[in-house]
Amino acid sequence: MTSESVRAAVDRALCPGCFFVAQGHRLRIEHVVAEDLPWEVFRGHLLDPAHARSRARFASWHVYLDDAERAPAPLISLKFQVEPARLFVTRQILTHAFEAYEDAPGVILTRPVQKWVAELIGTLELEGLRGDLNEELSSYVLLSVIGTSRLPITSLESPLPAFSLGQLAYLPRLAESDHSGTDPLAYLRAALDGTRPLLHRAKALETALRATTADDVPAISHVLAASADRSALFRAVFNGAALSPYTGFVERFVAVVVESAATAPGVAIDTLGYMLRHLCRHLTAFDLTLFHNFGANYPDTLFLDALLTAYLRLLEEHPELFLADDSADSAPLARQKRLRRRALRHAALARRQYEGHRVPDAPTSMGENTRVLPALYARVPEEQILETSKRQRRLFADRPWSNLLRDMARRVLAESIADLSHAAELRELGMAHFLDRPLGVGKLPGEVDRTPLLSYEAFSRTIVKQRLAQLKAERWLTADERQRCLAALDRLPREGVPVASVSPSTRPGVVSVSDAQKVTADFTLLRTTRGSLHHVLSAYDWRPLARIASATAEWLASPAPIILIADTSPGTSAAPPTLRFHDRHGRLRLELGWALGPDRMARYVERAGNEWLQRLQILRVPNSESNADSDQPTLLDVGEQSLWIDLLVPNQTPVPTRKQP
Repeated sequence: MTSESVRAAVDRALCPGCFFVAQGHRLRIEHVVAEDLPWEVFRGHLLDPAHARSRARFASWHVYLDDAERAPAPLISLKFQVEPARLFVTRQILTHAFEAYEDAPGVILTRPVQKWVAELIGTLELEGLRGDLNEELSSYVLLSVIGTSRLPITSLESPLPAFSLGQLAYLPRLAESDHSGTDPLAYLRAALDGTRPLLHRAKALETALRATTADDVPAISHVLAASADRSALFRAVFNGAALSPYTGFVERFVAVVVESAATAPGVAIDTLGYMLRHLCRHLTAFDLTLFHNFGANYPDTLFLDALLTAYLRLLEEHPELFLADDSADSAPLARQKRLRRRALRHAALARRQYEGHRVPDAPTSMGENTRVLPALYARVPEEQILETSKRQRRLFADRPWSNLLRDMARRVLAESIADLSHAAELRELGMAHFLDRPLGVGKLPGEVDRTPLLSYEAFSRTIVKQRLAQLKAERWLTADERQRCLAALDRLPREGVPVASVSPSTRPGVVSVSDAQKVTADFTLLRTTRGSLHHVLSAYDWRPLARIASATAEWLASPAPIILIADTSPGTSAAPPTLRFHDRHGRLRLELGWALGPDRMARYVERAGNEWLQRLQILRVPNSESNADSDQPTLLDVGEQSLWIDLLVPNQTPVPTRKQP
């Protein structure tokens, strides 16, 4: 690949027309032909220049966001290294930090300063690059703006503050123009192209909501009116939005969803219900007692309150969409109404659970609190983050739950309690969503992990019992009804993989299914969610598996519940974990290993912000196709046959395929 082609790709990726810049700001892109910099990457982290032990020479492109004054440092940089041929994408964030200084001869002290901290978003190895350089490079620029993960645990995974505050956004191939967009509505309109990935359209809507005010909600709704998949778009925004720093984004987002109820109330109700149900599952998994800095970072509960308030309003306006009508409701409609009532029941439980909960003055975390933000977002005293006793604010103290319920809502809530006679509704009381990166099995502690993030549905009988006790304490459930529910709970089938039996490779700063044991010991994994599993399955060529175990390959491609985890064999904790595929009954159906390089480290390939194990080795498959579904299927060790599942070349048809939900 020539230097000219690289420079052309950079020019296309940084075309000003791909950027949105809010009024009062200006985009500036500068090219430096050659710069010599301190440079060292350790386990995926770009070290501070003061700690780097080497230097490197680059041709660089820097993206600045100026306001009334010229910005002192670029937000995004692309650095081209000729030998070896690499492109680095980095970003810088202004943070509160400390620097050392000599107070007196031989006396070294530290003092607080504001400094720009650089983060490595990704590295493009240009030699033998398999794929479109323009697409790859543009995807990294996008990730540098919106963050590298939909779960912003680390700074690298979180959006740029400029994006969160509605000042800057980026979409690949938006417009071939020498001028960046400054009108958020025009930016959204240009992005709502049906051929664009859903992620791009969702981020354009998020940008418009962050860059406008409540007065602009009707105009945004008007732009969205022509979109045929508003519900999918709203869900994508919900699933991908980072809520810290907490701005007016949530209120505007909820208002836009409610505006859509004017023409499609059922769709708006189902969209809000989807968000409430999934948010409650998330809070079941990651509550404000053990997680989120022990409740210091609580935007999820504020989001829950905004969604629930809107949901109750629509319920009062359209009660017929919630209340059961046994004489007229078809089976699908009856189930749909139960889902709507389920959202109310679980949101009510979560709202009551956190009412009066001690929280800091504003939702934040230790990492978020180090970022330098405008004066409107004042830093929270560190003691409030670390010590709950130092917190003065109590959640929802001025809006108690009793003030939110009207007669119709009470009636629907009562019906939702009666719904617990359905096994699915009773099970839902104990459902949670946990997350893991099983393909990160070859990563070292502290190493940046960009492998795919998978989500899991998990179930706990202990949580069900706690929720039934809460329902009784709220007098929403009688003692006799609670006993009947407990008896029905004992009759629920025991399925899935117990989390207590899994020995994943846990690493600091990386989510793991083992987080479930911090909540309660009896969580079982029921399935890896279909969308996240599809992301992994579609990346590899499964034809070698189909040749030796066709039924197993067909099972992978089927809609059956599948649980993909990284695990070690009992009694062999020193052995590297393997990738294991279990069915809904917890039976092991397939085991894969992974390739090591000459340095005995796992070989990863980085593509469009994701890291993939380059090759997967088939280790064990069912001994015969006929016993795969038996109660205790025996597995055949085929590791010595050296059967490999290779990562697909971009645009090659994957086998097997699974449809997205």
